[in-house]
Amino acid sequence: MQTTQLNELIGKRLKEMRMKKGLSLDNVAELTGVSKPMLGQIERARSNPTVSTLWKIAEGLNVPFTAFLEDKKSEVNIVKETELTPIKENDEQFEVFPVFPMAGGKPFEIYKVTLLPGCHYQAAAHPTGVEEYLWLYSGTIRIRIGDETYAIREKEGIQFSADQSHLYMNSGKATASLVMVIYYPL
Repeated sequence: MQTTQLNELIGKRLKEMRMKKGLSLDNVAELTGVSKPMLGQIERARSNPTVSTLWKIAEGLNVPFTAFLEDKKSEVNIVKETELTPIKENDEQFEVFPVFPMAGGKPFEIYKVTLLPGCHYQAAAHPTGVEEYLWLYSGTIRIRIGDETYAIREKEGIQFSADQSHLYMNSGKATASLVMVIYYPL
């Protein structure tokens, strides 16, 4: 999917969710902390929203992040990395590939995430009860959760309550790649 197509899908989904909830752009701006003009640009696919902006909107509307990325699914889905469109942030140092969006009432999402060398990505706290599960399959990262920092190496994982801010850091010389599962309590 090209960036233009992704922006169109995000805009379409945002407008559908807003209309379904009976909300104006002003209401959504108040719930999310994202400005009304930015929300309008996103709905019209005139803006390429950042990961942080989509998280703010998702949390304000109480929907999963991937609700903006879902398309109709069949019973069997084969996903190819070459067909995924990453959402990039921090000068394209932090990439999130939505592999399996939350769908069909399943309380989780699965992503492939890459952090280029030197990347520091600050993630906002998720709603209460949300958990993250990370499995690093190449490189090394450090992650600060609250006041504690943890070093994660290749072929290691970490699970944590994500209802507090957390910082992903790649201070190494190689790209770090990981699988991220986000669990949402029902």
